[in-house]
Amino acid sequence: MKVKDLTQSAKKFSTNASAGSGNYQAGVQNNQNWAANTENAAPTWAAGVSAAAANGRFAKGVGKAGQQKWQQGAVQKGVGRFQQAVALPSTQQNWQQGFQPYAAILAGITPPPKGVRGSPGNYSIVQTIGDALHKAKVGS
Repeated sequence: MKVKDLTQSAKKFSTNASAGSGNYQAGVQNNQNWAANTENAAPTWAAGVSAAAANGRFAKGVGKAGQQKWQQGAVQKGVGRFQQAVALPSTQQNWQQGFQPYAAILAGITPPPKGVRGSPGNYSIVQTIGDALHKAKVGS
């Protein structure tokens, strides 16, 4: 079987994929079942992750990619995407809404009295805060 030149194929892939951003946007905007379908797929996701973990596929994939490939991709793609994403007003609103319940919990905590610097009793302040936040996150 004849295989096309990989350099040309890679360039064609990049060009064609980049031109598909409008189709991507339309597909996302027209999808009315994402949440329900994703929730229904939870058992399949769990089974897939469990199988991958049991077979060591996660570690094999990390080893195959290696530090350099991960780092190069994260720097070249991730930095700009991160900066752009966190600057969005919707991101700020989502953060505020997501943190609001925990801010209310923190505001309602009366911490134990603070001791002198290095006092073992000071750890009870951290324990009080940690227990309250953990309870809110996972329940009891």
